[in-house]
Amino acid sequence: MITAESTELFVGPRTALLQVVRLTSPAVTGPVHAHVSGPGLHSPRHGGSLVLGPFGYELGVDVSAHQPGDVVPAQAVMRSAAGEESCAFSLVAGSPGWTVHLVGHVAGDAPFAALRAHLDLALTDPAYRFAVTSVELLQPYWDTFPQHRSLLLRLISEGRVEVVGSESNVVGVAPVLSSLPSGLPLTASSLGEAERSVYSAFLELRSGVSAPHVMLPVGGARDAPNPWVTAVHHDWSARYTWPRIVCSLPRDYYVRGSVPVPPALADDSPAAVFARLTGLAFPHAALERAALAHPREAFDLRSEVVSRSLAALTSTVDSSVTVWNPLPSPCTDIVSVHLPSALNVHVELDGVVLPTLVDGVTVTFLARDVPARGCCTYELVEDDVDHGWKRGYGTEIASTHYVLSYDPIASLVAVDGSAQETPRLVGPVSVWHSEVGEKMVGSTTFTLWNDVAHLGPSSLFGVLGSPRTPPSVGPLGPVSPAVTPVFARYWLHEPAPLGGLPANVQLEVLGPTRLRVVAVSDGPAFSGLVRLTLPDGWSASWDSLPVSLPEGGHVSAEVDLVPPRTPGCHPVRATLEGLPFEVYDVVLLTVPEWDDDPVEVLWVASSPSVVSVGPGETSLLQVVVASGAHGDLPVQARLLSPRDSWDFAGPFCVGGLLPAQGRLPLDFTFAAPPWAAPGTWSAVVRVTAGELVRTTAPIRLEVAG
Repeated sequence: MITAESTELFVGPRTALLQVVRLTSPAVTGPVHAHVSGPGLHSPRHGGSLVLGPFGYELGVDVSAHQPGDVVPAQAVMRSAAGEESCAFSLVAGSPGWTVHLVGHVAGDAPFAALRAHLDLALTDPAYRFAVTSVELLQPYWDTFPQHRSLLLRLISEGRVEVVGSESNVVGVAPVLSSLPSGLPLTASSLGEAERSVYSAFLELRSGVSAPHVMLPVGGARDAPNPWVTAVHHDWSARYTWPRIVCSLPRDYYVRGSVPVPPALADDSPAAVFARLTGLAFPHAALERAALAHPREAFDLRSEVVSRSLAALTSTVDSSVTVWNPLPSPCTDIVSVHLPSALNVHVELDGVVLPTLVDGVTVTFLARDVPARGCCTYELVEDDVDHGWKRGYGTEIASTHYVLSYDPIASLVAVDGSAQETPRLVGPVSVWHSEVGEKMVGSTTFTLWNDVAHLGPSSLFGVLGSPRTPPSVGPLGPVSPAVTPVFARYWLHEPAPLGGLPANVQLEVLGPTRLRVVAVSDGPAFSGLVRLTLPDGWSASWDSLPVSLPEGGHVSAEVDLVPPRTPGCHPVRATLEGLPFEVYDVVLLTVPEWDDDPVEVLWVASSPSVVSVGPGETSLLQVVVASGAHGDLPVQARLLSPRDSWDFAGPFCVGGLLPAQGRLPLDFTFAAPPWAAPGTWSAVVRVTAGELVRTTAPIRLEVAG
């Protein structure tokens, strides 16, 4: 039995389009002839035999008498050597004129081989075009293969490669888009299957689109080009008039397709909002880079921006508290500030005494209706009233919104009569009351604040001091790496260093005693010096090389080495001088061993198993690394720990120079402020030296009760 189905495919010249009807039958043999009849429908009764296409037997039908979307009762007749069959169906008049933009894409930090494969396909097939996403991460490829820069820039200028992301000094091109939506994997075992997959995606994506254009990113962001992209482009164009399916760039869709470019997402984080209020220079590039790195780095930077912004917005009058609201609407929430020393105070607003909690040096109160992206000022007034926690009875606490009951059998909850996720609370428990809320203390502390309709952290920021006119100049965050020198091949461990690299240096091993040194400019013209650092006993054909690079240029030089007879691992380092900070690359060269038991190049010699402090105390967290190499190694170490410990443990990254066959202590600090609650976390320290990575055993961080 045959089946017939109308499609959105059109064939023929644009002045005499025919809509494709798809015909299928399990019993067809030999040449196939067919026609479709119905009101206002025309197809040739004595046309040639049909060709089996990606969607079955495809018959062109003249539907020009109907408007797109019209439903027409129709009958299809199909003849073959097996006989004649017919069926009735509803033909839906299609909409010609659509274009599907297939966008090949590759992330800037994709494996070098994947990025090169996209370039090679673009050179092989002029129809292929692709987007480089996360262009701010393109610099590793840019630095490692400076000889490909002119090729990439040529393809960009020809409109065959487009960069997507933030504006970057890597290629100096302003992107149309800040990001690219995820797309179709397009995994298929045949060209027909790939075409059906693209067509299905087209039908799904076109609904709700204002212009007759659909953009379909294809393939994985870190993979080689999808093998079907260009094949679909060429085969589809030979088969169908509409919809067009072509290899495109995002700008073809947004600009030529008359589709409005989506605006870049505004940063509504507290850091960005407070920075805008100050009028100070906001470190956009640094925050974007930090967002791509470890979340701890982004947290530290945003915390610093918030702290500096609020310091710029707020004076240091200790009798006042300014509450800042970064949200786009007025906010009522709980606020806590920490006094330099314990005082017995209450909070007043315009002479009205507010419910206040004084817990050690921490003052907590409810701030009502703080203006959107604005502030309110409150007074701290000394008195002789006890505003602290007071011991209660029973196993239940409540606020104006929630009730928490402790049941050791049913385990830890009723919130306004509905089930709530059980807090991790193990008894025995005690109940405490205050003017602003109640708390239950067991294995952990659970607090309910009056008139606060959520259980998460407060959206408001409280600062000691009152508003003043902010300065008009100055950065709000660091603009260069906190730890130097910077490893040239930083991408092995992290994204680009804070502030980026205006120039870089690379070492390439050509043989056991021959190296190539490459210096590259990633920004304006640069003059500096490449200096070689050799282990004891080594000599080189040169040890320093002045470099003068044009904008975006590179220079290379080879160096011959004479090694000693001392067996072992010998690091040879190239340092680029002339920047605000040094950049280095290092290679590990081996002098053959006398035995089969080589000494480890880098290892963790010691690290603590537990670091414990009480509230108001500070302790050293020291990790010692050691090296068996016959030369100095710059190292960096990062303290990796859970989010709740980031306010206590730091800095995130430290560095130093590990001496040849020596040891280096790397010091972090674990400090608990006086208001810190008890808690334990598991942490590790990750140490990198060039390409080498070593990690400590887990370290328990503890704030004792």
